[in-house]
Amino acid sequence: MNLVGQRIGSYVVQKELGAGGTGTVYLCQHTLIERAVAIKVLHEEHAQDPDQVARFFQEAKAAAEIGHPNIISIIDFGHLEHVDGKPPYLMMECLDGVSLDKRLRTGGLSLEDIRHIMSQVCSALVASHGKGIIHRDLKPSNVFLCDRTFDHLFVKVLDFGTAKLTAPGIDGHKTMIGMVLGTPAYMSPEQCEGKGAIDHRSDIYSLGVMLYEMLTGTLPFDGEVGEMMIHQLFHAPPPLRERNPAVPPAWEALCLRMMEKGRENRFQSVTELAHALEDLEGHAAAYQAFRTNRSETGKSGHTMIAPADGFGSSDGVVAAPMATSDSRATVHGSLEDFAPRAGVPPPAAPPHPSGDYPPAAAPPHPSGDYPPAAAPPHPSGDYPAAAAPPYPPASGAYAPVPSGPVPSAAYAAVAAPPPYPPSGAYPSAAGPSGPYPTPAGPYPAPAARYPTPSGPYPPPPDPVGPCTALVTEPRYVGFARTLMVRPGGRWYDAFEVCRTGGVAAPPTLPPDLSLFVTWVEHPYLDPSLAAVVFLSLRTGWSTVVLCARARW
Repeated sequence: MNLVGQRIGSYVVQKELGAGGTGTVYLCQHTLIERAVAIKVLHEEHAQDPDQVARFFQEAKAAAEIGHPNIISIIDFGHLEHVDGKPPYLMMECLDGVSLDKRLRTGGLSLEDIRHIMSQVCSALVASHGKGIIHRDLKPSNVFLCDRTFDHLFVKVLDFGTAKLTAPGIDGHKTMIGMVLGTPAYMSPEQCEGKGAIDHRSDIYSLGVMLYEMLTGTLPFDGEVGEMMIHQLFHAPPPLRERNPAVPPAWEALCLRMMEKGRENRFQSVTELAHALEDLEGHAAAYQAFRTNRSETGKSGHTMIAPADGFGSSDGVVAAPMATSDSRATVHGSLEDFAPRAGVPPPAAPPHPSGDYPPAAAPPHPSGDYPPAAAPPHPSGDYPAAAAPPYPPASGAYAPVPSGPVPSAAYAAVAAPPPYPPSGAYPSAAGPSGPYPTPAGPYPAPAARYPTPSGPYPPPPDPVGPCTALVTEPRYVGFARTLMVRPGGRWYDAFEVCRTGGVAAPPTLPPDLSLFVTWVEHPYLDPSLAAVVFLSLRTGWSTVVLCARARW
């Protein structure tokens, strides 16, 4: 079927861009505004299969449901009017760049390039898994590197055609038990089993295989389909430094953790993986302790938590070029089609009786409300003992005064009270009535402006300073890192973000503010910045802090 020259709505097909196992992609242009889009048309032999058509349209639904800048945008989908029938099609944004598998064949990716690519894929997967969508076919040919003016390695994750929708209420295509969906070279052990009981940790394994390939230029396992599936189920990957001695040990530890056979031994969330990617040395030390404990006790030690502060070192090592080979095709078929699978003994390590482990996160405070490092409340139960406002950051810059309502009418006395007179003296009760004149001017009675033990307490610490510190100071980097890998535009409890990020909230941050936080794109679309918004539901107070997005 040749569609060149055919009109699809307001678009005209210009040329064929390429063909894959399921469809052909064409370049199209709008007849009026000259906007370029790509249209993917399902092959004729697949268009007659209802399951293939449903999976094809699922790609559009899944990508549209996530709506993330690192995931390709779907503009439209439907059926074409053609003399040979009505083949299904997807209309997508047109990308300018090269797929990761083609880039790997030329080599030249530094460790910092690999970190940058991995961070963006992690960001896309955090959003995807947050919507209950598992990709299930992560591989270099499904990661596109766009050449943007602000980023020459801007990632777009493609092809959600085999995605599994797991969130309640999502009408997804259910995988049948005994069916294999994915690309064997990148499939997780649980995918190879074909039992259908996979979760987001399957994507972490597939991403680990991609990292192995980026670091060494080779796949951990190769061969026929059945042989590769057996390797994925039962064989540990060869050490990376045997394939490429230039791979730093910390990078090898990250990859091997992602490719653990038991999913309970992998990272328990992509957010946790993103944290380890920013602290490779800290993660390597924790993972080594985990493996030592497992070998000595026979227990997996699932309480390992990767440190959440600091940044790893790239050492300028360049990954080896990938051996030239054709793109691995996605397979979907019955386990009976892969004869070498029959008769293979079960995996050596059975799943833990307790089932899946929750993501490794900092344990909550025994009270269940505040992190351990929070400042103790004032004896009155209202405000913390340290009433003095915090000092400005080390740079000397003062945080801006929040625009928004005053937290409470009780604190709205006077914004900037004048100082005491130089002498500090006030008239006694027996003295004349009225304000006491001083060289600096008249002053009210002390009790009118300065509280006594029986009167109201002074205003609580201004939260602008600690909120700004959470976003800008290096000691709180775990807070920004945890926040920025979550979907933007949603409110999160600020103290929960502190706990998850492994940082203690600033002691001058009042714990009773009912403080929530979110992040949004920079209002002027500066890709290097994001706006972090803090909001107190108790008082209505809010502030906005700009945050650099270099690593998020």
